[in-house]
Amino acid sequence: MYAVQTVLHSVIASVLADCALLAWNLKTPAVKQRFRFLALFLPVALFPIYQAIFPRRGDVYFRLESLVDANKWFFLDIWGGIPLLALFVAILILTAAIFFVQEFVPIVFQMLRQARGDEETTEQRQDEPIERKMLEAIEGLPFSEDSVEILNDEDLILFSSTGFQPKIYVSTGLIESFSAEHLKAAFAHEIGHIRRSRKPLLLTAYILRMLMFYNPIAMIEFRKLAQEEEKVCDDIAVGLTGKPGALAEAIDMLRPAEESTKIRGIEGVASGIEHYSHELLLKSRIHRIGERDNDDLNWAMPYFVTVFFIIGVSYFIV
Repeated sequence: MYAVQTVLHSVIASVLADCALLAWNLKTPAVKQRFRFLALFLPVALFPIYQAIFPRRGDVYFRLESLVDANKWFFLDIWGGIPLLALFVAILILTAAIFFVQEFVPIVFQMLRQARGDEETTEQRQDEPIERKMLEAIEGLPFSEDSVEILNDEDLILFSSTGFQPKIYVSTGLIESFSAEHLKAAFAHEIGHIRRSRKPLLLTAYILRMLMFYNPIAMIEFRKLAQEEEKVCDDIAVGLTGKPGALAEAIDMLRPAEESTKIRGIEGVASGIEHYSHELLLKSRIHRIGERDNDDLNWAMPYFVTVFFIIGVSYFIV
């Protein structure tokens, strides 16, 4: 009952949150994150709350008056006698498999690589022009140059680590390819990620996502949250540098060449889909930077109205 209702309640929360964003024309990434977070938090919490306050909610008599009774639908036959329940379970199993293969296992390997990398000594910087350009880019940003690690790699690599001693990792290839202005904008974006790590919305969302590893709606909503996080950090970067054009150009330069993503077979299809999704995200970020939205200051009333309707409607979905 819990697994079924978390999925159904996630659908309700996701649909109502999207409707609220459209109805009130809310476009600020940080505000959109708050609404999308409802599709992760409320489905986890509502079932035990409902059962504690209304223990007879699962009775047959309540189900007869409910808006949706999953039992009525799950035993309908489709495709030559196969019940709808079998399709529902198959979707949950597929979602769980995607979670473990695409999210859980890579995170474990990444943690192991970082642990091994922390034990290795960092090579001393020797290329003076690269060092000079990096120092020029970091100048004026609220980040110490001692916390920037240069990786000896020709590929365009840029990422940050959080924690007690946050660092920005950048490759020599990226420093050589970018101007100091583009490099500053890219560093500012990573500083945004480091700042946001102190307000761990994504971490909390990921914990809820792990609890609902079987839930396809939770998977979709978490990925939307992550995409909005990139746009939030874009806003922080523009605020730090005051140069939205430089950030847009830097993002465009980080777009991978289409030829480099072509792989044959099933792996190629998966890689192509991932590349297409990544390409759409980068394009939307570039377009939005040029036309950034003002802060949605009046989001509180729509937010609580949305919460009220999600709780009210979900109560009658069993």
